[in-house]
Amino acid sequence: MTLNDVKPVRAVARHAFPILMGAACCWLLLDRLESFDIAALWQAVLDVSPAQWVLALLATIASFAAVSRYDVIAHRHFQLQRPQTEAMRAGATAIGVGQTTGAGAIVGAFIRWRIQPDMSLKNAARVTAFVTVTFMAALAVTIALAALTLPTPHVPALLPPLILLGAAAIAVTAFFFPVLSRKGRNVSFPTLSAMLALLALCMLDTGFAAVAFWVLLPADIALPFGTLVPVFLISLGAAIFSGAPGGVGPFELTMIALLPYHPDAALLGAVFAFRAVYYALPAILAGSVLLRRLWRTSPTKTHTPRSNFVPFEASPQTQQSRAELGVIRQNGGAMLTCASGSYGTVRIGQTLLALFDPVEGSPGDMTTPLRQAARDQNRIACKYKISARQAVHARTAGWSVAHISDEALVAPKSHNTQGATFRQLRRKLRQAKRADVHVQIATGALPLQEMAQVSALWEDRHGVPRGVTMGRFEGGYIHRQKVFLAIQNNAVLGFVSFHTTATEWCLDIMRVLPDAPDGTMHLLVQTAIEAAAAESVDRLSLAAAPALPTGDTWAQRFLRKQVYIQGGGSGLRQFKSCFAPQWHPLFMAAPTNAQLTLAAFDVMRSVNLRSAPATPINSVAPPAQPIPTSGVLSLAS
Repeated sequence: MTLNDVKPVRAVARHAFPILMGAACCWLLLDRLESFDIAALWQAVLDVSPAQWVLALLATIASFAAVSRYDVIAHRHFQLQRPQTEAMRAGATAIGVGQTTGAGAIVGAFIRWRIQPDMSLKNAARVTAFVTVTFMAALAVTIALAALTLPTPHVPALLPPLILLGAAAIAVTAFFFPVLSRKGRNVSFPTLSAMLALLALCMLDTGFAAVAFWVLLPADIALPFGTLVPVFLISLGAAIFSGAPGGVGPFELTMIALLPYHPDAALLGAVFAFRAVYYALPAILAGSVLLRRLWRTSPTKTHTPRSNFVPFEASPQTQQSRAELGVIRQNGGAMLTCASGSYGTVRIGQTLLALFDPVEGSPGDMTTPLRQAARDQNRIACKYKISARQAVHARTAGWSVAHISDEALVAPKSHNTQGATFRQLRRKLRQAKRADVHVQIATGALPLQEMAQVSALWEDRHGVPRGVTMGRFEGGYIHRQKVFLAIQNNAVLGFVSFHTTATEWCLDIMRVLPDAPDGTMHLLVQTAIEAAAAESVDRLSLAAAPALPTGDTWAQRFLRKQVYIQGGGSGLRQFKSCFAPQWHPLFMAAPTNAQLTLAAFDVMRSVNLRSAPATPINSVAPPAQPIPTSGVLSLAS
């Protein structure tokens, strides 16, 4: 038998297994109820009062209201930008049918695809897989929490703590490595806020489902709700994990096994009534919605989001635009635009960062669109490296604010190296020149191969280069910048690159060979300052250095100390101070102290992570532009 012959057999076995599992459980159940009185079962169903039916129906509605929001979180995870009500309707319909028919992954993907005709089958399958996997994980945690907090003699004592430890390990992995790559494919974990929301929704969903079952129990079953919850959750988990259509068999068998001292007829009567209100009725309603959609295809409504993400190159720049915004060409960022203005933004693991001050509009007008955009990606909103003026606006709006760094600014037109302030700089420049190091502006094609070798040797010595708001060497990125090369004996010793606008330059990538003569980097930067002066550039930013680890509270001192250490604050401030810059404070802000702390640690993690800090922001693709990947620059010119 060949491999191609085995695959169909495996597929059939995979889909037949849940049905066989359900049949086996039903057979065991019938064997146990061999002398069971069907009339007593039917009478137990008839004895359910109208008030019980109404309460069960209300609990079912509340449960499905929570169920439908799984799709909202999934759509945000994949940046599908669809109306929330549409996602909820599709999710409730898919789950209403799928939980009854079985084969939930296939049925759910098909229904989501047909309910939303402008959604691709691939995206429908992705949403279905996300909802399925995350619900099962959340259900396992919910069962573990219920087993720990409620009387549950049926669960081994070690199992709930092991489940919670596993969940904690997944959460820690999701924080430190939000994107995992395998065979060229990226898998993105849900954010921590999405995980908490999914867990809360699962608790509401299953909690109201338990209420629906509990109110249908006859009066002669005196079962406290706290005792029922863990039993119900375990039975529900057995039904779902079995994959049997409607969970028929595993649910009943588990329920009777865990409640052996209650009358079987009365208990199964409540199960039948529960299946009618929680399975059959939603399946009928969801099926009618699906059939109506299939038979009467309504025109697709165009969803116009309140804000849009557009590529940096496609976004017009203004006098407020910072040269440093060019970094979003590399870090997967985009420009958030809306009627109120525009912001440069980048996604990292748990946070949507708004970089620097708004490009257009006032900070107050952009606060609501920023928070909405972050919410639409299951992330927290954070303003990063904003000016003191913007920090005042944020604090007035009730946001938590922290001083995190200081930007070193130089005025090229008035800059000189005279006086005692520049004594150390002059000494460094003399050392470099005595070693016959000279600097030139790169024109034409860059010597990318030599520059890559310099960058690789620099990384071997200094470790992973910092990212997110700082660039990393890459040919397609650096060719858009102004580059200065340090040359000795016709060989590249080092280089620096600058983001540029008509009025501002900003230092970005700095690389020198480990054995380069002392003062090489100082000569590179000094030459760039002189070149900026020659082009009448108003200001040159040497970029930011972490703020000194001081503060009014222990929390502020601890946070700044971590940023200072992780950001190499001591060395950066010492180097930049040689050029006697003016230091301007920069701040970060988030809606609450907890979110500010999480965002700060998220930034520190992302800056020092070699892999992608998050999947890129979805935006309209810019026009294709040729990017040189190689070239030779005449170093003698």
